[in-house]
Amino acid sequence: MAVVLDLFVKRFVGKLSDVIEEEIGKVLGVKGELTRLHRKLSRISPYIQDAEKRRRTDPAINSWVKELKDIMYDAEDILDLCMAEGGRLLEAQPSASSGVCSRISLLSSCFRCKFRINIWNKIKKINDRLEEIKEDNNVIPRLVAHNHGGFQDNSVRTSSPTSSTHVVTDIVGTQIVDAAQKLISKIEHSKERCNVLGISGMGGIGKTTLAQKLFNDEMVKKQFPKRVWLHISKHYSEIEKLKEVLRGVGGNDDGVQSRAEVEGKIIPLLSQSLLLVLDDIWSASVWRDLLRNPILNGSCRTTILFTTRHEDVATEMRADFVHYVEKMHENNGWELIRKIVFEDGGDVIISELKEVGMEIVRKCDGLPLAVKVMAGVLFHKARTKSEWKKVIESELWFMKRIDDELSNALYLSYEDLPSHLKQCFLSCAFYHGESYREDIICLWVAEGFVVEQSDSLMEDIAESYYEELIARNLLQLKQGVSDHTRFIMHDVLRSFGRKLMEEEGIIMNDAQCTSTNSSTKIRRLSISNQGNVLSIPNVIIEQKCLRALHLVNCPQIKQIEDHVFESLKRLRVLDLCDTSIDILPDSLVKLFHLKYLGLDRTKIRKLPESIECLANLQILKLSDCKSLHELPKGITRLSNLRRLRMSNTPLTHVPKGVGKLKNLNYLAGFLIGHCDSMNRMGEGCDLDELQHLCNLRYLRIDKLERARTTRNRNTVLANKPFLWRLNLEWTLNNNENNEEEITEAERICDQLTPMIVKDLWINNFPGRQFPAWMVSTSVHDSLAYLMLRNFSSCIVLPPLGQLPNLKHLSIKGGEAIRSIGPEFLGCRTPAFPRLEYLEFNNMPNWEAWVLCVAHDEPNEDVHATNLNLFPNMEKCFLFHCPKLKHSILPPTRFLQIDFCPNLEYVEKVGMLQEFEVAFPSELKQLPQWVSSLVNATLNSLQKFTMLCDSLLLDSCSKGKQNWHIIKQIPKVSIYSIDGKTRLLLRKDSYKYEIKDDFGSFVALDQPASFHG
Repeated sequence: MAVVLDLFVKRFVGKLSDVIEEEIGKVLGVKGELTRLHRKLSRISPYIQDAEKRRRTDPAINSWVKELKDIMYDAEDILDLCMAEGGRLLEAQPSASSGVCSRISLLSSCFRCKFRINIWNKIKKINDRLEEIKEDNNVIPRLVAHNHGGFQDNSVRTSSPTSSTHVVTDIVGTQIVDAAQKLISKIEHSKERCNVLGISGMGGIGKTTLAQKLFNDEMVKKQFPKRVWLHISKHYSEIEKLKEVLRGVGGNDDGVQSRAEVEGKIIPLLSQSLLLVLDDIWSASVWRDLLRNPILNGSCRTTILFTTRHEDVATEMRADFVHYVEKMHENNGWELIRKIVFEDGGDVIISELKEVGMEIVRKCDGLPLAVKVMAGVLFHKARTKSEWKKVIESELWFMKRIDDELSNALYLSYEDLPSHLKQCFLSCAFYHGESYREDIICLWVAEGFVVEQSDSLMEDIAESYYEELIARNLLQLKQGVSDHTRFIMHDVLRSFGRKLMEEEGIIMNDAQCTSTNSSTKIRRLSISNQGNVLSIPNVIIEQKCLRALHLVNCPQIKQIEDHVFESLKRLRVLDLCDTSIDILPDSLVKLFHLKYLGLDRTKIRKLPESIECLANLQILKLSDCKSLHELPKGITRLSNLRRLRMSNTPLTHVPKGVGKLKNLNYLAGFLIGHCDSMNRMGEGCDLDELQHLCNLRYLRIDKLERARTTRNRNTVLANKPFLWRLNLEWTLNNNENNEEEITEAERICDQLTPMIVKDLWINNFPGRQFPAWMVSTSVHDSLAYLMLRNFSSCIVLPPLGQLPNLKHLSIKGGEAIRSIGPEFLGCRTPAFPRLEYLEFNNMPNWEAWVLCVAHDEPNEDVHATNLNLFPNMEKCFLFHCPKLKHSILPPTRFLQIDFCPNLEYVEKVGMLQEFEVAFPSELKQLPQWVSSLVNATLNSLQKFTMLCDSLLLDSCSKGKQNWHIIKQIPKVSIYSIDGKTRLLLRKDSYKYEIKDDFGSFVALDQPASFHG
C-alpha cells in the first residue's frame, strides 16, 4: 500500500536520532553524514502533511511527494544496514588490554573499511537528493509549514484505547425491516426446489446489511438448518469457495485439493434445507459455472440469495425476484448518526445539532456506508455546532471524484485520521475477504506502522489502532464472533483504499495485474490463483524495490525459484501461508531486511539452519504445518523475534535456547520436553526456559504432562506484566489418570502462577483441584475470560464467584462433577459481579446446582439469595447435561437449555426476555418446570423457542394441552426435530404448518382469532 509519508518521515527521524546518539554512527565513521541527513529531514518535515493533502490536485506537488518517498525508502534500507553492521562492530571491538592482531582480524578490518566507505557514499547521495527537493522553488514556497491539517490535528499521536461498543447496528427506520420481510415472504411462499433471490444496488447502499438481516432472522434460521455465507467479490478462488461451502454444510476439507473432490464431499451433505448467500457477486458465473451443479445435485430444498452492484448480473442470475435497494431516507440517516455519536441521552445537544447533522446526511447522498463513516468522524469531534460546521465546510467535499462510486465523505473521513491510522487503514485495504486481528496487528508492527511508547508493547498499541478503526466504522467486526478477533472491510472502502495506494501496490490475479504503470516503483505485491511455480513480473524483478509479497489463494504453488529472492533483497514481508511449498530456496537467507515470514498451513518439511542469518526477523508463523517435525537450532539466535507461532504443528520438540529471545511477546505451541523421552530427553525445553521471556502477551504451553517441577518454584510466569492470554494444555487421556499423574499435574499447575492474565484456557487438566492462584493473587483482579475444558478428575469447582472482573465463563467436560453448591459462589457479595456469559456443556454426571446445603432453618428464603448473584448476566447456557435434575438459574435476559431431559426443577431467573429449549425425541410431554418458568416470567418474557418431538409440538397448538401456556408469550417458534412441522405464534398471527413435497411449509389449520 502507499506509505503515508508524514508517518514514514517522523518514524525514520526518530530512529535516526537514536542511531546518532549511540556509538553506531561513530564506529562506522558516518556520524557527520547522518547528522546532516537528520537536519535536512527536520527542515522538510513540516511541509509534508500539506503536500500529501494537495498532491491529488497539483501534479508538481505530486511528483515532489513521490520523489521524497523514493528517497525515504532508500534511506531506511541504508539505516537498517548501519544499525546491523554497527551493532556487530561494537560487539566485536577488542578490549583495551588486547594487543594481538591476527591476519584474520586485519582482513576483517579491510572489509569493514570498504563497508564504511560504501555506506558513507550512499548516505551522501541521499543527502544530495534531499538537497535537490528541499531547494525546489516550484513546490516548497507553495506549501504551508504546520502540524495541523484541515479541521483535524493529524500529527502522529497515540490513540487512546477505544471500544467497539461504539459500533452500533446499521438498522434504523423501517426501510430495511420492510425489505427483509418482503424477501422472507418470497422464501416462505416459494414452491420451487431451488429459489433464487437477489438484492441489487450501488456500492455502500446497504445490500449486505439487508442480506445479513435476513440471514440472521430467527424464522429463517429454523427454516434452513444449514446456512452458508460466501463473500465473493471481484477476484476469488473457485476451490476455496467450494471449500467454504463444504465447511458450511458440516464437511471437512482436510486433504482435498481438486474441484471434483470437494463437490463429491458437498453433495451427500445436502439433505437439509440450505440457504446460500452470495454476497457482492460481479458475475453470474460463480453460480452458473461453479456452485449450481453441486447444489442442485443435492437432495435438499435450496434458496440462493445474492447481492450485486450490477443490474446485468441480476438478469444473468435469472432470479425469481430481485429487490432494488433505495437510498437511505434523510431522517433514517440522521437516526443512524444519532445512534453512533450519542448512543443514549443528550437530548438537548441532539436537538441543537440536528440541523447541521441533517446537512451532513444530505452530503452523503443517501449512502448508508458514507453516513456511517461520517458518524465515525463526528464521534471524535466536540459536540458543538462550530466543530460540526467545520466538517461541512471542508474543501474535501468539493474534490473531483476519482471513482463514481466513491463518495467524498470517504475522503473526508480518511483525511480526518491521524497519520498512523491512515497507514493502518491502507494496509487493511490491501487484503480481501475476512482477516484476523492478530495477523493484521503483527503486520503493522513488522512494517513499522506503530508509534512506539516507552511503557507499552507495540502490539498493545497496535490493538488500540484496530479498535479505533472499528469505532470509526472503517472496519467491521465479523458477524457471530464475539471476541472481536475477526474483521472485514466494506468493498467500497477497500476500493477507496486501493485507489490511494495504487502507485505503490498492485494485485495480481491469475498472473494478471489489476493495475500497473511502467514508471511506478512497486513496493507491495499480492498474488492470487497462480500455478505450481511462483511467477513475478519481470518489471518488478528488475526494479528491485519490492518490500512486501503476499500469496493469497495460491494452494497450487509448490516452488519458488532461487533467483527470485536474489532479486528481492529489500523484502520485509513474505507471506506464503496456505501454499503447497515444502522447501524454501537457499537464497531466502539473503533477505537481510525480512521482518515477517508466514508459513502457516504450508507443506514445509524443513527450515534451513541458516535461518539465523535473518537478523531482522520479527514474525515467524509455523502453525498447522503438518509435515514439519523439527526446528533448526538457529531459530534460537533470531534475537529480534517478537512472535513465534507453532500451534498444531507436530514438532518433536522446541530447541533449547528459545528463552534467550528476550523480545518474544507471542509464543504459541511451546512444547515441553521431547516426544522421544527415552533417548532424546535432554534436547527439549522445560518450563524454566520461559523464565526470562518477560514481554510475553500470549503464551500457549503444550504437552504439560511431560513437565517436571521447576527449580524456580512459582516464578516461571511471575515476571510477565503484559501477559493477557494463557493457554495451559495437557494431552487428552482417554484412560483414567493414575495418582502420580494427578498429583504432578496439580503441582505443575500450582507453579505456573501468572503475575496477571485476562484470558485463561485450561484444557485436559488431569488434576483433582484447580490451582489456588485462579481466585487469589493479582489474577483475581485481572481475569475476565475463563475456559475450562475436559477435567475428568476434578470433583469440585473453585470459588469463581469471587472473581470481580470475570465476564465470560465456559465450563465443558467436567466428567466427575456431580453437584455444584455454594462453594462455587465464594464469599464475595455479590457473587459473579460482572459475569455476562455463562455456559455449562457436556457435564455427563452433573445432577444438581444448589445455593446452599441443608440447614437447621427450613424457612430460609433461598430465592432471596438469588437477588445478590449474577447482577450483570446477559446469557446463560446449559447443554448436554443428561442427569441434571435440580438447578438454580442466574437472573439473565437470555436462557438456553438443550438436551437436559431429566431436569425437574429450576429456580426463578429474574427478568427473562428470551428462552430457548431443546428436548430429545423421546420426550413427548412438556416438563412442568418449563410451564412454571414461563408463568414466573410472563411480565418480561418476549420470545420462546423450542425444538422437540412432533407430538410435543402438537400439544402446544391451539386448543391442545399446552396452548394456555404458550399463548401468553408475544413470540413463539416451535420446531420438530425432524424439521417437518413448525408452530409460529405472533401478536397478530398463528401458523401451524407442515412441509409439503416441495420442501415448503403449508398450513394445517388457520384459526380465526389469536392469543385467546
